[in-house]
Amino acid sequence: MALWVTYLAVLALALGVLVTSVVRHLRGPHRPQPSAELPTRAALRVCATELTALHREQNLRAWRLSEDVGEGDAIARWEAWARDWEQRVDDLADRCRLDAGEGDLRAGRESLARARDAVLALHRAYRAQVNRFGQEDAELASGARRALGAASDEVQREQERQ
Repeated sequence: MALWVTYLAVLALALGVLVTSVVRHLRGPHRPQPSAELPTRAALRVCATELTALHREQNLRAWRLSEDVGEGDAIARWEAWARDWEQRVDDLADRCRLDAGEGDLRAGRESLARARDAVLALHRAYRAQVNRFGQEDAELASGARRALGAASDEVQREQERQ
């Protein structure tokens, strides 16, 4: 009887650890609550500048991906960057209280929230294209990169022979 009690206790403990782990994973990282203060005009200008910088970074990263796409881990690096970028956009929205419906400067915050939504919509489109390319055509890019490398090596050898 003691062995059964021990067995069931260990089983219950393992199940509890598993359920806790799944719940923590689904809940995501802990995010601090935004301050009760609404942003000032100067803070909103900083928020607009940061959102513009995030948008510019996203576009530059998409162009850079087109150059790196033949490398084996280019899409995995994009995905890691994309998750970090989305977190930074969420942090900006929390810090700037873009979704707060009341208070001063409401029109400015709502305008920034619409701009954030537009930037995130573009980001979702980029991610969809990257994922589709990764599933369907990434091997073509790798093959093209290998073929260009082999051709370049052959031209170099021809040049050295002369």
